[in-house]
Amino acid sequence: MDKKLAMSLVALYTAYFLVYIHRTVTGVIQGELSNIATSNGIEPSLFISMVASAYFYAYAAMQLPSGVFSDALGAKRYVAISMFILGLGALLSSIPNPWLIVAGRVLVGIGASAVWISIQRVIGVYADKSLGATLTGIGLAVGNFGALFATLPIRILINIYGLSGTLLFLSIVAFLVGIISFVSINDHGVSSHSIKDGFKQTLQQLRVVVRSPHSLALGMAYLGSYSAILSFQSLWAPIYIKKYYPQYLQDTPSLLFMLALAFLIGVSLMGFISDRVLKRRKPILQACCLLHAISWLVLAFLPILVNVSYNLLLLLFFVLGLVASTHMVISPMAREAYNHEYSGTTFSFVNMIGFLGVAIYQSIATFHPDPLTVIAVFSVLSIIALALSRNIKETLKTE
Repeated sequence: MDKKLAMSLVALYTAYFLVYIHRTVTGVIQGELSNIATSNGIEPSLFISMVASAYFYAYAAMQLPSGVFSDALGAKRYVAISMFILGLGALLSSIPNPWLIVAGRVLVGIGASAVWISIQRVIGVYADKSLGATLTGIGLAVGNFGALFATLPIRILINIYGLSGTLLFLSIVAFLVGIISFVSINDHGVSSHSIKDGFKQTLQQLRVVVRSPHSLALGMAYLGSYSAILSFQSLWAPIYIKKYYPQYLQDTPSLLFMLALAFLIGVSLMGFISDRVLKRRKPILQACCLLHAISWLVLAFLPILVNVSYNLLLLLFFVLGLVASTHMVISPMAREAYNHEYSGTTFSFVNMIGFLGVAIYQSIATFHPDPLTVIAVFSVLSIIALALSRNIKETLKTE
């Protein structure tokens, strides 16, 4: 691999590790958030839902602009700026005031929105197409080290330094990653000569993408797979366990750790299988839709069983993590169908659909906190996505 590409990816993967910590940490800090809400006269479940969804609404709202910015400005400038915004958001969230925490989560979502899209741009523009899924899988694996860190390790840090101290530390790390990104990433975007022309070209490409049945169908697949898993990790899993398996509530970080570990193992493997074994994307995408539909149905019907041991629950969370890893072909498929120079823009549309879905899933908790309803929705969307997969192109090999 080219040295400049390797340095760029190392910096971007590091930023994505940090992004994933902020993305999933709400799954293990619900106790602290409840205490802050109670001390300020706010309903705890409402506040937790607001904090969880604030990140995802901001992230979703920034997807189309992020795609345009990453292509027009280049990952070097855009990620560096965004890491400073994320750091500012983490700093704001460290203040134990409910409204500042929500505002901080919005800024964190805005800052985080640049990273995965910029990774897709750099892979799409500078890497060989036959490595597209493998490098995407490695990126997701690194990100899920962040998800692992946001379970038991972050719980230990919070127990020692408190929520405010931990968020302050994460803020400082974000500022450092911003500096590293500006120094290390070698991508100046399509606007290296004219920013105005760069924006004009990327907006033209965006108009092509939003009208494409291929991208719309991929967006639906995202909703039933990665969006659902992410929502489950960051909000619904603790609610599900508390309602149906309260005896294992204290083990929630361990269960989420197992899910993230399985995901980490699976994404790199799926990338290799797609690039080197099958040399195709679409079969994995269709398997993704089917396996997610089945997994969510199992989770929905599980409470009917009288005796569910902790070991069985641990196994199910591990299997769910492996199933979740199949979604990783969506990212390369979203950009490979179009001109690689606009990989950030073409991917951003599908990513916007996915993260808007997460935000809506999180918001449901404010008025209908029954996890089985949301899990049933996940399954239905996966089935619909499987039916729509006929509109999806095979992007690695001509059918």
